[in-house]
Amino acid sequence: MDMPICIYLFRSSLYTVSMVYQVAIKEVLKAYGISYVRIHDSQKGYRNEIWPVETADGRMINVTFYKREDGIVERMRRADTVSEYLAGCGMPTRQRIDSRMLQLKSSSGITSIGVYTYLPGATIPWEAYTMTHLKLLGKTMSDMHARLDGLVIDAMPSVYDEYQMIIARMQEYFTRPSVIGSMNLKLHVGISIDKLNEYSQLLGQLQLLPDQQVLHMDFVRGNILFKEAMSQDMAQFDGLAISGILDFEKTALGHPSMDIARTLAFLLVDCKYKPADKVQKYFLHSGYQKRGQRIDSTQPDVLGALVELFLVYDFYKFLRHNPYEFLDLNAHYTRTRDILKRQNVIRY
Repeated sequence: MDMPICIYLFRSSLYTVSMVYQVAIKEVLKAYGISYVRIHDSQKGYRNEIWPVETADGRMINVTFYKREDGIVERMRRADTVSEYLAGCGMPTRQRIDSRMLQLKSSSGITSIGVYTYLPGATIPWEAYTMTHLKLLGKTMSDMHARLDGLVIDAMPSVYDEYQMIIARMQEYFTRPSVIGSMNLKLHVGISIDKLNEYSQLLGQLQLLPDQQVLHMDFVRGNILFKEAMSQDMAQFDGLAISGILDFEKTALGHPSMDIARTLAFLLVDCKYKPADKVQKYFLHSGYQKRGQRIDSTQPDVLGALVELFLVYDFYKFLRHNPYEFLDLNAHYTRTRDILKRQNVIRY
């Protein structure tokens, strides 16, 4: 493994993280030996900050400053391995331009940095997703799974271990007397703890199935880029192309149904102008199963339970990170709540 390059940059504590990166970007490019003609404005993501750069030899590249958190270097390595493997299979994923990892040391901490190919296209709001977007999304996930079935990575984390820990945290939270009281008083809702036990048992059963493989586990709106299709685009359908699949930082080993359910849970909440049966039909049946390269044998009841699990986890995150008094103003919260109510997971 390549040793990281280190850059030392000390600035006033009055600087924000973005300001530090703005000062550091030229030093980063210098450390990598990259000549440039223009540095574009940064693009922010959940875990990182991206700076598009036009190089002197006419390329567009992506300099990524990763979020400071424990284990980020190992996560980056795994993500890069999966992303580069898929790129080698022709999928629209990014590749490292330089295998060396850079570390920026400043008065505000240590930041890991990578430099990658730049993927064109743009994200769009889920509510703007058409039938074609949903079919292409499902087809592309299926094609991605078919290729990842041949990838073996040592020490890949288990998606089941991760979600068993998440379920344990949710069980502890939702059984606190203070939480139960506040949910009843302020939100007028309660949640079935028995459901959490059922999800835990289901994960144990899924772990015993064949067809365990590397998954993306974050195949959601902010990580999918679209553009008008061209003849050379691999991931395309009906004039539309997926030009970028981003952020493999949550990649883990598990059954493909986990990936399908995670994305479907987001779609059911965010595609607010389409009924749930149409969203599932376009994404899963017309996209993943009919047009994709991987054969899907997931049982409907298993998929439904997994979608519930992910919706409960999203519901839990809303409660953990927002004042209860303002949750009814959050459309994503209310849609998640209402779906779970219809499925008898929560009650009024």
